[in-house]
Amino acid sequence: MCAFIRKGRILMRLIDLSDAMGQIRVEFAGCNMKCPYCVHIHQPFKEWSVEDVVKFAKQSTTRNVYLGGAEPTLQKDLLPLIGALDGIGKKVILKSNGMKPDVLESALPFVEGFVLEIKAPLEDIQAIMVLTGMSEERSKKYVELLRRSIGIARQKWLRIWIRVIPEFINLKTVPTILSELEGVSEVMLYQFMSNPEFDLPFMGHEGPTPSWAELKKLGGIIVEKVPQVRIVGDAGKTVMKK
Repeated sequence: MCAFIRKGRILMRLIDLSDAMGQIRVEFAGCNMKCPYCVHIHQPFKEWSVEDVVKFAKQSTTRNVYLGGAEPTLQKDLLPLIGALDGIGKKVILKSNGMKPDVLESALPFVEGFVLEIKAPLEDIQAIMVLTGMSEERSKKYVELLRRSIGIARQKWLRIWIRVIPEFINLKTVPTILSELEGVSEVMLYQFMSNPEFDLPFMGHEGPTPSWAELKKLGGIIVEKVPQVRIVGDAGKTVMKK
């Protein structure tokens, strides 16, 4: 039973609500970062109530629900929505940038798992600043909050999503990230600019990068630490296992 109490009717801002390929996707608008390559922060949105989304989900035979988009945890009615979806038998995966670990902790009993993103080695604050558009102070706080979120999310199924922008994620930097992956269920390596719906040109990159061969080398390093690595890019998809 959902234990979250709602105060009045609050409308959530959604970029998209869809049901395809075995998954209901709820894509939220709004973010507390200003990543220069992100398409979501520029996309138009519509307002939906919890009741609207739950009704949409209830009419579908699809059990899996993915809550993503820009940043779901900014929505005031996110937790009531998660509780309601769990209440009608849906399996919820919550994606987040990790800046609101308290929300993830509250959601823990009602979700199947989480997706969190690592953008660069977390010790490299300058890289984090470039990739998030945040100040040094906020970037340091973000790293602290993300580590807390990863610790919470490890209690369920957890995918770490890595957008491979070569200047920040490469054969030199990936080994420095491995310690953050302890207890993670899987890592997904996404080839930057391989899907124009996900990325804007950045750092001079206007096409898919790095090469598929480079992605597989990165995957080979990471799979020594986690059960499996998914690689997604212009050449399709592949899974590497220990």
